[in-house]
Amino acid sequence: MSRARSAAACVALLLLAAACSQPSSNSAPSPTPSQVAQTRDSGCAGTVLTNAVPPNWAQAGWTVAKGEPWPVPWTSDASGDAVAFVFATRLVAGASPRVDGSTNKVLWILREGQPFVVEGRPEEKTAPVVTVPGGPSIVDVPTAGCWTFRLIPNDGSTVRTISLYVLPHGTKPS
Repeated sequence: MSRARSAAACVALLLLAAACSQPSSNSAPSPTPSQVAQTRDSGCAGTVLTNAVPPNWAQAGWTVAKGEPWPVPWTSDASGDAVAFVFATRLVAGASPRVDGSTNKVLWILREGQPFVVEGRPEEKTAPVVTVPGGPSIVDVPTAGCWTFRLIPNDGSTVRTISLYVLPHGTKPS
């Protein structure tokens, strides 16, 4: 085989391999180096907020350009079956709107997709202080510190837990 034919065969194999490895338009985006885990110090009790690509099941309704970081920081519970998208980037104690005019908006999602409520309580407390419906909500809490949010399905299935740090009232989130 001549050098030209060998080179052409190699190029054809490379093109074929590249075409086979391209995701279909129906698949979820894969993380790229620019997307991978820019973490934020907004969690507590082991929770980390990130802009990496969330699980496929939590991506419905989102459109993100390939190679771009996820537009809203998010975290999940330990099992990966609950996700909180924190549109507010950082939660701030007190009523919305905050000093910068934004709100404490969070989108809570359960993998199973059933209706649920979210109960929030500050660290070390047993009784819920805040209750909001699952899905998109404004999560205004009265005090700063580590808050535990329990996602409680209406059907009595497994409760999921996500903890988030809340900045003091009047703080302008970065």
